[in-house]
Amino acid sequence: MTPADERHAFSERLRSALDAAGWRSIGATALAREFNARAKCAPVTVHATRKWLLGDAIPAQDNLQEIARWLEVSAHWLRFGEGAAFGAAGARLPLKTAEPAASPYAAERAARLAADFARLDAEQQAVVEELVAVLLKRKKNPKSPRGG
Repeated sequence: MTPADERHAFSERLRSALDAAGWRSIGATALAREFNARAKCAPVTVHATRKWLLGDAIPAQDNLQEIARWLEVSAHWLRFGEGAAFGAAGARLPLKTAEPAASPYAAERAARLAADFARLDAEQQAVVEELVAVLLKRKKNPKSPRGG
């Protein structure tokens, strides 16, 4: 495989992982923002993320590890396309059908959401609960109409 083919294949895996994680139409600017908000390494530029998405470059190893952690996929799979996309035991299905393992950021995110939720009044909490129920219902049946 040529280096250009490797970069293109990486780009396709990155887009698949982003899609599977719910970031279907993310662009370079949003990818840079989301990556930098999560990463413990040096921030990346929009130009760098654009190159990743277009298949012009493959991220450095530390950035690749952060992307894999964020998107809950195997770093080895993301870089080389080998092995299982999801590294958790029992989660060895193809990328499009597997359920990812819990993210290292999930506990932090859940705690922040729980704290924010607790600050809402009872009426606001009921609205949030209803919204979550609607979103989960749509996730189970993605072809249902948007209006209701």
